[in-house]
Amino acid sequence: MPAAESARVGALLAISRDVVLVVRHADHAILGASPVAERVYGLTAEVLRTMRYDDLVTDRSAVDEIFARHREHVPLRYHRRADGSRFPVEMTIHWLEGDADAADDENDEQGYFRICDLTEVELEERRLRAAEDSYRAIFHAAPFPILLLDRRGMVAAANDAALALYRGSEATLVGLPVARLLQDERMARRYFRSARWQVSGQWHRRCDGELFLADVFVSIVRLPGEAQAVMVVRDVTEERALLDRVQASEARWRFALEGHGDALWEWDLARGNFHVSRQLSEQIGAFPPAQPDAGTTYWNSLVHPGDRARLDRDLLAHIKGETALVDTEVRLRLRGGADHWFWLRGRVMERNEAGRALRLLGSVRDVQQQKQQAEELAHWREQVQHTARVTSMGEMAAALAHELNQPLTSIRNFSAAALRRLDHEGLRDLAELRRAVQLIADEAMRAGRIMQHIHNFIRKGQLRTEAVSINELITGFQRLADIQARRAEAVIDLDLTVGLPLVRVDRVLVEQLLLNLVRNGLDAMHTTLPTRERPRRIEISTTLDTAGQIQVSVRDSGIGLPAHLVADLYTPFVSTKPDGLGMGLAICRSIVESHHGRLWAEANPAGGAVFHFTLPVAGPAATPQETAHAPILTLTVAPAPAKTPRVRRR
Repeated sequence: MPAAESARVGALLAISRDVVLVVRHADHAILGASPVAERVYGLTAEVLRTMRYDDLVTDRSAVDEIFARHREHVPLRYHRRADGSRFPVEMTIHWLEGDADAADDENDEQGYFRICDLTEVELEERRLRAAEDSYRAIFHAAPFPILLLDRRGMVAAANDAALALYRGSEATLVGLPVARLLQDERMARRYFRSARWQVSGQWHRRCDGELFLADVFVSIVRLPGEAQAVMVVRDVTEERALLDRVQASEARWRFALEGHGDALWEWDLARGNFHVSRQLSEQIGAFPPAQPDAGTTYWNSLVHPGDRARLDRDLLAHIKGETALVDTEVRLRLRGGADHWFWLRGRVMERNEAGRALRLLGSVRDVQQQKQQAEELAHWREQVQHTARVTSMGEMAAALAHELNQPLTSIRNFSAAALRRLDHEGLRDLAELRRAVQLIADEAMRAGRIMQHIHNFIRKGQLRTEAVSINELITGFQRLADIQARRAEAVIDLDLTVGLPLVRVDRVLVEQLLLNLVRNGLDAMHTTLPTRERPRRIEISTTLDTAGQIQVSVRDSGIGLPAHLVADLYTPFVSTKPDGLGMGLAICRSIVESHHGRLWAEANPAGGAVFHFTLPVAGPAATPQETAHAPILTLTVAPAPAKTPRVRRR
């Protein structure tokens, strides 16, 4: 190919939006390729020009036929990409003669192959075939009988359930007029009169001539050039027979209830009539309404005003189908003016095609005596519970002694320290003396708050909660904990997550919880010798767990948890200390559970134990004080980021 001609061909290929290959007829060599061809085949133009057309096809036996016959249109063929995958194509070829003045090796025909990638077309055809197969499978596997009718009213298709219902085969049922399947053939004219309709209790005929009752649902589907009717048939022969048996059973049921002493009532919702049995009239001294349409008024006159709204809600919920039965207790007014408790039950016995309730039937039983017995039982149960609370005062006394022992011990130690300083140093350092006295006052106030909280708990069972920052609470608590830590030659570190939401807690109880856990950790480290590698150290950390609650962890480097006491760790009066009451962890768990949190323990990988407890975050609209029985606000809290800012204090 001359250089000028080659340049023109290259320019045309460069701007082509199609897959184009230039192929020499004589040796099938590829002389050029468009950029789109490079992308489709995954090969550069330089590589393609070193190849023959035969290298791109999957079936080389058909290549010679294309070149020998100079074919201009080649239908579906498969080509190969650079990665070895094959794809369908369709080709249009234009054959041009070579330059007569050129050398012999260049004087040859050239084919311009315009190649159409049919991958998407083939995928779409596969999807369509798969969808058609799926629709056919769903149609035939449907558990309810379905018939397709053409616009002439002939059966065009029937699924397996329809063939079984009509006891026929596709050969006998397909092509049959739908009128032949009805007892009254004139009813077939209705099948195409409306886009959607249904009929109940229509007589149909099976292929063997047997009749059955059917509910029919028909929908018109508009297809291109033709309308078809989708006909869903449900055999209700057994249901109608069952309904007849139920109605006969209802008569026997009425007789049995009346013989048992229950009164009966019936409400015809369609007409508004209300009827009561003779037993009900005798029990309450009432008589049937004088007018047939006075049912609601008559019923409201019998029911106590305080029970009418509740009974109306129960009746309405059952009529709407939300409940299976009306089952409630109401007070009915007797003739003399007294009120008696009655057990009222009822059920909708009849509905129309739209599901609307037509008739409500029920019974009434006098339960006044049972009510009185239940009230007496509740009174005695309350007395027993009160006795149990009084009996538990012994356990409360033990808990009180344990709780007050801590601040009183602190007061004793701080007072002794202040007296020693006065005896040995006089009044030279008033600041130290003031600090010691202030600590004594703080501990005395804390003891008083503990007493007040326990007193309130015994009287009302309430907590005085407020929204606080858990980090600020722990930081303030560290001042008191450091004093006891120094006496035990230990240090307390804080590892606090910044930006935590507020928690709603009783500040005094949470401080007492932390103090109990820290003291347990200090006691656990008492028998261990501190070293440079492993000092006596307690770490208090805070974080936001995956459930959106604040998690506080107290780690120590003590002797760890005794294996034989793990199961009874929170049981009152179980202690590992020779002089312990065994109430510390039991009180800790009680405090955490009263705040709707959770307390658990595990071994510290570095040695010792770790106690974790969680506290729910405070709601944005929470009040400063709320009882422990107040509803918990449900909040959506974003989890902490992967690298939450933390502050470490020592």
